Amino acid sequence: MEYSHPLWKTLRALKGNQRALVVTEPLWSVPNNLFAPFISVYMVAIGLNGEQIGTTVSVGLAMQLVWGLLSGAITDKYGRRKMMLVFGVLSWTIPCLLWAIAHSYTYFMAAVVFNSMWQVTGNCFTCMIVEDSDTDNLVNIWALINLTGLVAGFISPIAGIFIDKFTLVPTMRAIYIFSMAMMTIKFLLQYYMSYESSTGNRRIQECKNTSILTLTFSTWGVFISEMRKPRLLLCVILMALLNSFSTVQVTFWPLFVTKTYHVSNSMLSVFPLAGSLATLVAYMFVVPRMNIRSVRYPLFVGLGLHAAGLIVLLLEEPLRTNLLCIVFLSAIFESFSVALLGPLTESMMSVVVPGEERARINSFIFAVILLISTPAGWIAGSLFQVNHVLPIILNLCFIALAAILSPFIVRVIRPRHAHNTKIG
Repeated sequence: MEYSHPLWKTLRALKGNQRALVVTEPLWSVPNNLFAPFISVYMVAIGLNGEQIGTTVSVGLAMQLVWGLLSGAITDKYGRRKMMLVFGVLSWTIPCLLWAIAHSYTYFMAAVVFNSMWQVTGNCFTCMIVEDSDTDNLVNIWALINLTGLVAGFISPIAGIFIDKFTLVPTMRAIYIFSMAMMTIKFLLQYYMSYESSTGNRRIQECKNTSILTLTFSTWGVFISEMRKPRLLLCVILMALLNSFSTVQVTFWPLFVTKTYHVSNSMLSVFPLAGSLATLVAYMFVVPRMNIRSVRYPLFVGLGLHAAGLIVLLLEEPLRTNLLCIVFLSAIFESFSVALLGPLTESMMSVVVPGEERARINSFIFAVILLISTPAGWIAGSLFQVNHVLPIILNLCFIALAAILSPFIVRVIRPRHAHNTKIG
């Protein structure tokens, strides 16, 4: 009998740019997920304090805001395909090298300046996934893209073994060199396997005699007009809250569990394994069944699991005899939630942005999201210096605001797309 799981059917049916982007994604997501759990503890090992880490994160977000604003014009003027290659190298190959040789705060600050350029590749990526393609399976496509990171979750304990044997800093330097090579290969393969979309070719011709700044701000009026529509405005605010949450969580969750629960640096590699199992369950059995008629439920369940993952971390005192179990439970809740909310929010944003001006509207949307969330890293870093519990409480506030907003989002999105668009 032929296996007919929705994700498998979607993968087999992929063609063109969607296929090129999905099949090469593991070359980026696997190394990225290998070093992600250790970034903040690596920074501490190099000599940075909580405030410096938070400042670095906020500077990175501020630079992303700038590149987010310019990304639409750059994408339209020079083409999606070419810019994915150029800015892929600038935003990942160079930063990985800087992280690998880092010896001070200056290296990390320089790295985040280059890394912030990923906003251009992200805009190109979104356009190429949607343009010249069937959008009916967008949720499954985004799920497949996110699913590639699971591979790293299953092999991440290997990083822990090397950290135990060679200590944290040398292991991280080796992982960053490996990441630099893998990501560079990904950008080259992606370039040769893809083609410029019809919308991209048309926009190149239309924009060839117009400057980047003129292109960037000529769409301002269209963006303002679109932002007056409740469905886009509410989605942008939700994405900003989730981006703020993610910024704080990725940076300060490892520092919190190592300080509060005395988790070793090498043990941090085991939690992605538990998270990957939870994510796999979500992608196999839950995500393919999500659609607009039930968007309310995965949205609230996802936010609820985010909150639960934080709340259990605050139970250190009453559950002192089960400390490691608490951290595992938090990681599982977090991963399951990301598995639900990731494809859902990406798909929602894909269908609420107008097609013809997608690249430049996306750039303004990303800029607004970053403008709102940029202070989160600095605030969390300052709070961490006062009390290491405070960033967790800050994240609970972000989730509470998102939960309050969610019923209004469901109400304004559903009527337009309830019968003809699968968005999650």
